[in-house]
Amino acid sequence: MNDRSGERHERRRAIRIAAKGTLLFRTREYEQHGRIANLSEGGAYVVTSTSTPERLLQRDVDLELRLDAGHAEWLRATGRVIRIHPVGVAIAFDLLAAPLLRMIDELSTASRADARIITVVLIDADPQRSSAMAAGFRASGCSVIEAATPLEAIVRLGESSFEPDVIAVADSANDDAEEMRAFVEREHPNAKLITIGDEIFQPDGFANWLSSANPNADLANRVREALVAPVRRH
Repeated sequence: MNDRSGERHERRRAIRIAAKGTLLFRTREYEQHGRIANLSEGGAYVVTSTSTPERLLQRDVDLELRLDAGHAEWLRATGRVIRIHPVGVAIAFDLLAAPLLRMIDELSTASRADARIITVVLIDADPQRSSAMAAGFRASGCSVIEAATPLEAIVRLGESSFEPDVIAVADSANDDAEEMRAFVEREHPNAKLITIGDEIFQPDGFANWLSSANPNADLANRVREALVAPVRRH
């Protein structure tokens, strides 16, 4: 048997990428899939909807994975289950085929560039307020993707190869904003959720609040305070 311990040790140092995609792993008698939480040349951590059987621990598995963005194809690999959590599993890769290794290398390069700038998805049906808030985020050094409706936001989120750092949802009189916040907390739990509203003081019931009042005053400072504030959930 080839000794791959040195190779695995080197690959564990590789940058972990918060790429979006699906990974399927299987043995002869079992198959399961999950969402990729992070990915590197050394392996992947996959979030699963059901627990993985303990009998798979340290078992060799066949893998297929595909990213969400673009026209990504299913790529095959082999690996070993090294950790099992209640709703997740860590898999160490064996030797990677050239297409998968090339994809991870390209993602690593893109991820290092992406990490230099805070990415924000701003969802607001009010064009005047959205423009002012987007300007505030950009003045704070953020890259901003604007969406006018929840449906447009979902499409834009799906088009991105990486999770945004912040998803800012402007409050509204209808239920769209509340439904969008619930969607973000369910489907994008690693993104910081900020609620934007016209009130000067933070209302009860919102974890991370950003006032849109007086955008020409100290908006950039308020944006920076919201960005560095600890992440809080409802």
